[in-house]
Amino acid sequence: MVHNGIEYGDMQLISEAYDVLKNVGGLSNEELAEIFTEWNRGELESFLVEITSDIFRVKDEFGDGELVDKILDKTGMKGTGKWTVQQAAELSVAAPTIAASLDCRYLSGLKDERENAAKVLREAGLKEEIGSASSGIDKKSN
Repeated sequence: MVHNGIEYGDMQLISEAYDVLKNVGGLSNEELAEIFTEWNRGELESFLVEITSDIFRVKDEFGDGELVDKILDKTGMKGTGKWTVQQAAELSVAAPTIAASLDCRYLSGLKDERENAAKVLREAGLKEEIGSASSGIDKKSN
């Protein structure tokens, strides 16, 4: 079970890397696939990095573009991450990465609330400042 809790942290790291590279770096899905493939050839080699690389290349068979762009940004939980954090706390073992990933999963599950909050903020005049900084990003840096 602890293994599954640790994977929560791994998946959170992968999702944050994706978000920064895609939404700030402006990388295409093909470029993301290449980066994750390269990472999987080195010390980051893992099943999760491998399947992440693969998913960027899956075309949407019912529409245009890649399937990854159609995936709902909402997740559920089976409880293993929560259990891992609880056990770590009981043993006085710090597990901040797993705890933070669990918090992000809780927030992810609140899709309707996140959309309502975004609407309220837009109506209040708040502008989304996420933009592409791709001109300042070295996409092939080693």
